[in-house]
Amino acid sequence: MRFLLTLLLPTLAFCSELKLEKETLSRIGLKIWQNECRGTVDGLISWNPGEEFPSLGIGHFIWYPEGATKKFEEGFPPLVAFLEEKLKEKDQKIPSWTKSKKGFPWKTRESFLKDKRSKKMQQLRELLSTTLDLQITFLYERFNAAEEKILPQLTEKQKAHLSALKNSSQGVYALIDYVNFKGTGLSEAERYRGEGWGLLQILQDISEDTSEDQLVSAFVTSGKKVLARRVRNAPVHRKEDRWLNGWYKRLETYSQ
Repeated sequence: MRFLLTLLLPTLAFCSELKLEKETLSRIGLKIWQNECRGTVDGLISWNPGEEFPSLGIGHFIWYPEGATKKFEEGFPPLVAFLEEKLKEKDQKIPSWTKSKKGFPWKTRESFLKDKRSKKMQQLRELLSTTLDLQITFLYERFNAAEEKILPQLTEKQKAHLSALKNSSQGVYALIDYVNFKGTGLSEAERYRGEGWGLLQILQDISEDTSEDQLVSAFVTSGKKVLARRVRNAPVHRKEDRWLNGWYKRLETYSQ
């Protein structure tokens, strides 16, 4: 972990305009990489059993195959646009096929697994393993954009809770990770039986009389409540209860 942090710090110089210190941003990014990929390069490209899509990069960004029903927010195409813009400043290019509007080239998990040593897979792995710094910045900028959209939905007390969370190292990690993990909670498409499971729902669930020093703990408790509700409401065929313990463990890292 120390080696990876040292590796990333010099390349995060362009983050000086952000509110977070470079080292803080690096640590958050590495925690998310550990959460999603166990901190491995192989984990940057995966397709979990039972999912209709692959998970790519340190944030396990979704990229749907052509024709797939897009139930959850697709994160990989925006990441590619971000990477292309940033790499252009360094006179570097990304593989043209990653910009395809048709979607992920492999339509099934089986075809994806059979082709893991192909040229395209090698190109994708190289792109994702050499842009860790940019992916971390993308995660942070995505949270900033999400916050702007969430704020109008909050009461003044909920806004104060959000502000207080941003002022603690564990709190800001929780916020950035959860938006990447389960989304903002704003999309009407990301609902089961009319109820969401994103950051908005957690902030709305936290008791308004929660003190600042208890906010991270309350965030974890409310997160578990929101995700348990999601599992109860989920279509039976998705069998989401198999993931719940892992989701809980991830939430618990926010207070560790």
